[in-house]
This record gives sequence, structure tokens and C-alpha cells, in this order.
Amino acid sequence: MTLFDILSRQRRFVYLLVALLSVAGVWAAFVLPSAIYPELNFSRIKIVAQGSTLGARQVVFSITRPLEEAVSIVPGVTRVRSHSIRGASEIAITFAPGTDMGYVLQLVRARVNQVQGSLPPDLDIEVERLTPSLFPILSYNLEGGDPATLYDIARYEIKPLIARVPGVGRVDVQGSDVREIEVVADPARLAVQGLTYTDLAEGIRRAVTVQAVGRVAQDYRQYLIVTDQEAHSAEDIGAVVLQNGLRVRDVATVAVGTEDHVRIIAGDGRPAALINVSRQIGGNTLAIADSVAGIAAALGPSLPPGVHLKPVYDQASLVRDAVGSVRDAMLVGAALAVLVLLLFLRHARITAISAASIPLTLAVTVFVMSVLGQTFNLMTLGAMAIAIGLVIDDAVVVTENIARHLAPPPGGGAGSRLAAIRAAVQELIWPVTTSTITTVVVFLPLGLLQGVVGQFFAALATTLTVAVLVSLLLALTVIPLLAEQFVTAHEVEAVATGPLARIQRTLDALAPRYERALAAVLDHPRRIGLAALVLVAAGLALWRLVGTGFLPEMDEGAFVLDYFTGNRGRGEHPRPHPRGHRNVPPHRRRARHVRHGAEQRGHHRAPHTARPARARRVRRDRRGAR
Repeated sequence: MTLFDILSRQRRFVYLLVALLSVAGVWAAFVLPSAIYPELNFSRIKIVAQGSTLGARQVVFSITRPLEEAVSIVPGVTRVRSHSIRGASEIAITFAPGTDMGYVLQLVRARVNQVQGSLPPDLDIEVERLTPSLFPILSYNLEGGDPATLYDIARYEIKPLIARVPGVGRVDVQGSDVREIEVVADPARLAVQGLTYTDLAEGIRRAVTVQAVGRVAQDYRQYLIVTDQEAHSAEDIGAVVLQNGLRVRDVATVAVGTEDHVRIIAGDGRPAALINVSRQIGGNTLAIADSVAGIAAALGPSLPPGVHLKPVYDQASLVRDAVGSVRDAMLVGAALAVLVLLLFLRHARITAISAASIPLTLAVTVFVMSVLGQTFNLMTLGAMAIAIGLVIDDAVVVTENIARHLAPPPGGGAGSRLAAIRAAVQELIWPVTTSTITTVVVFLPLGLLQGVVGQFFAALATTLTVAVLVSLLLALTVIPLLAEQFVTAHEVEAVATGPLARIQRTLDALAPRYERALAAVLDHPRRIGLAALVLVAAGLALWRLVGTGFLPEMDEGAFVLDYFTGNRGRGEHPRPHPRGHRNVPPHRRRARHVRHGAEQRGHHRAPHTARPARARRVRRDRRGAR
């Protein structure tokens, strides 16, 4: 019993299975996340500790070194680098390739938690993997009001709404003015009372607490007694008792102020608050962008008069353009492939059966991609575009061979139709399988590369391998069943008199010319070999002149302009032209101008683009600003 006999008996099951897989693939195409590049897993973890008031030297000894010593014993660590500044420390931990980053992330967090008790109080420590998902995919400006009010609205009203969107991993809010309660101590009054700055700080810290002081049991239930001494205003802080009836307001001035200005954020020349949205690993950029846009539209009527929430950066537009371009290229390629088949096969039904392998293969491939955790990106879509020319080969060979066996022999007479199809399929099982396996062997090793390059090519190799293997299965199972049902010997013989007969005559007229050209080539093997060697040598000579790079240049339609003046702080001010320095105070300041598209302007911390980020260190000019 041959393969075709088994398929003929289970025809309905084969059709049902292919239909279910195709429907699953169509469903997966609508839910599969979309991104520019595949999900990358860098073998690095970053620790950021900030919020301290210590100087840079004290940060090294009190924060950086304890954290370095704690994490350096985590298995797989190959290098630990740190950078300490006033009040903050950043530590980058590099692990050996192939390390399970999810597991070591838990170990690093556990080690940090163990030493956190010995670190300065009120220290905010973040431990996270270094992945492209850390970079913002969306940025919004909240404009049109007092800077402190804008920050409060963005931080306490807008951020919680965006953080609940599925796939959002992080929402960062930045503002020029952030409200705080400032306690300005009077040294003379403190000295008179015999107090120090530390006594004042500790007194406020002890008083402003929420803690359980006891419990009450009643009706088989236990209730905690909690004292709420949180301060809700400057007056509450001023009323804190330090000792013997002495209150904070007696030795210090308490008022609502703002944090030190370390940045200036504005949009369209007006004060603004910046909202950066980052996605989780595996998050759908397009779905997140659509959901956040819906939230922004719904918030419009509820915002104070004159306050507007405007998008200034949207990576989803780049993803849509990139994915759409590859999708259109795939459709054009598939259409051209079908047209070429029609011209050379000159039989509509044979062409249709061969072309059916394209959508079926792509649908099943998308379903397998979803099972393997892949996403729609330039690498996977590029692999599918490449596969279009490969997946149709098997179907064409099988279908054309079936048609050849169905055609009546020159001497007349016709054999069994099923026997002809059986012989045609059996004849090509091993040649077609060998050809497909050869393609798999060529591309599959790309997925074995290490590092970031390997992660890029793994997506391409996996998708392409799945596509050609699916096309092989379809060519040996579904295509023979379709050919047996729709292709007859009469139709194969009728091609010469059909509407495509003119094309056949044209191709037949070209055959003698090809035979003469082939004979001329075979008569001069040395010349042809010498010409081939010359071409190979020319290619090797020009190889060094071809530029190389990891990723192609990609234009997001945006630019970032850094300019420097004599500064002590840093500002981010989105004006359309560097002449904006005229309005910058004469003290040293660094500003960043960003413009997106023709109409939108905004600013953010260098969103992720196709070009690898370049770190630049800003050093103070020793000669000073002039």
C-alpha cells in the first residue's frame, strides 16, 4: 500500500486537519504580537539604586560596593561594572551566554534583598533585565498648565490607567516640577534646643508612620489597632513634636515646594509632563498603542481646561509600516509566482492546485509560530517572504508530474487514473524530500549561532524551516488529493488548444534558440570555465568594498539634537531649532531637541531605534564656560 492509497482512504480526515490548522493560523495571525525585531534576551541585568543624599564617594562605599559583593557570587556572573554619582548607583551584571536569565534575575533580587537592610534608608532599588522592552514604545506630553499640577495629573491619574493595559511593563512619568514638603532648619534655633539635623530628621521619620500598636479580639475575630500619623500637608509636618512640646515649626520653616530642578520638560514651548510607556517582554506593540490611544482620547474631556495629552513618539507606526511593507512584498511575490506558473504550466487548474500550497503553508506556519512563541517581525516575515518561492516548488513538481502521468501516451490508450497518480507521487517522494531537507540543512544552522546575532537568525531559521517542512507535507498529501479530484487527462490534453495556446507557441519557438545557445556553451567549456573564474575573482576583489554592519539603517522620521551650553543641570526642551539656546540661562545646561514627523514634536530619553544605542559621556569643561 502506497502513501497515496492511505491518503485516498482518509481523504476527509486530511482535508479536515488541514482546514483546522489553516483556521488556527488565521486566528493566530490576528493575535500574534508584532514588533520590529524578535524578542532579544541579553545576558545582562541592571541594578539602579537611587534616592540617597550621599555624595558620590559615600555612594561607592555605602551602596555600590555592598551590592557588588552581594551579586558577584550569583552563578554565571562573568563581569560586574558600576557607575556611581551623587545619590545614585548603577550596576551592570554580565552573565555567560546561555544563562537562564529568568532564574538568575530571581537570584540577583534575592541577594539584593538580603543586603538592603544594611543600605541607607529610603533607597529605591530597581533590578531588571536589560532588554529592548526597557526602551519606551510610546511617549505622551501632558501640556497646558502649571508644571507641578501637570506632573500630579500624569503621575496619579493617567499612569494608573495606562499601567493596567495588557502588555504594558512600565510607565515612567517625568516633570520639571515635582511637589515635595520642604523642611528648612534654622541652625541657631536647633543649637539653642541642643538638637542636630539628624535629630530633626529622625524625629520627623518616627512621627510620620502608620503602624499597628495592638489588637482586639471580639466575636471570634481579631482586629488590629492601627495608628495613622501620616502627614498630608506642610502643617502636619510642622506640628510634629520633637521633644518636650517642641514642634518642627519652632526650629524650621515648613512649606510646600518642588524638588531640585534637574531637567526641564516642555512641549510646543509650554511646560509639560512626559509619560513614557514601555512594554513587557512579549507584549504586543500595536495592541498597547491602540489601547493607550483610546485612554488618551477618553481622558480628554475630564482634563482641566487648557490641558491636553498629546502623543510625541509612537513606535507602533514604525512597526505598522515595517510589517505592512513586508506583507505587501509577500503578496506581490505570491501573485508574481502564480503568474509565472500560469505562463509556464499553461493550465489553470494545475496552476491553482500548485498555488493553493502558498496560503495553506503560510497559515499553518503562522500557527506553528504562535506555538513556538514567535512574533511578527522583520526576521520572521522576511523568512516567510523567502519561503514563498521555496514552498511552491514542491507543489509544482508534484502537480506537474501528476499531469504528465495523466496525459495519454503518444501511442494512444489510457491507463488507470488512480494508478497514474499513485505512480507520480511514489516517483517523487524521495527526490522532493531530499530537496527540502537540503534547504533545511542550509538554513537551520543559523539558529545555532550564539549571542544577539544568533537570536536574530534563530527567528529567521525557525520560521523558514517550518515553512518548507509544511510545504513538503502538503505537497505529498493534499496536492495529490486535489489533483486526483480536479485534474483529468482530457484537460491536460486540451491545453494546446486552450486560451493559453499562444503562450505555448511562443515558448516553443524559444526552445530551438535555447538549444543552440546551450550547444555553443558546451562546445567551449574552457572559455566558460575561464569566464566563471574571472567572475569569482572579481567578486572576491569587490567583497572588501562592500560595507558591513549588524543591522541596516532605519529611518523613523525623527531626529535628536543634543546641544551644550555652560551648565550645571540638565534640561530637555523640544524646540524646532537649536537657536532655542538663546532662552537658556547662562549656567551650564544640556538640552535635547526631538522632532517626529512634520507636525509632531516631543522629547524623551532616546527611544529604541534600529541603530544600536551609543553611550556618550559628558565631561565638564575644565576651562569653564565662556
